[in-house]
Amino acid sequence: MPILEKITQPLQARHWTDSIPLEYHYTAGVAGEAFRRELKENGRFLSSKCAKCKSSYIPARMFCPACFIEITDDAPLEETGYVYSHTTVNRNRTGEPISEPLTIALIKFEGVKGVPVLKDRRERTGALTDIVAFKPQ
Repeated sequence: MPILEKITQPLQARHWTDSIPLEYHYTAGVAGEAFRRELKENGRFLSSKCAKCKSSYIPARMFCPACFIEITDDAPLEETGYVYSHTTVNRNRTGEPISEPLTIALIKFEGVKGVPVLKDRRERTGALTDIVAFKPQ
């Protein structure tokens, strides 16, 4: 039954076979935009620090998820990251081969263990894909 067809019996409203085209746009939000801008323009991560519980967050956030208060302290991350774990994949989520292997890493930002290697400034888009690798220090 088409979606615009008039329903004459209530039982007809239970199910119909058709598709509903949806379009959406994901936005990074105010804090996410500031994080991406800092990464694109200066090659640094922007972090947020809660004034109440002193927790730091990467990427930057507008509200502390622990205290539920607004975070107003944003600063570029000065310490470098530690690659805690990593893996390289050569297939996408559906199991199809991809053209270039993709390395995914879990990075802890404690101590001085590594430095991010970023794309050339002209090639950066403000996304996490601007990070090419991490090199030991």
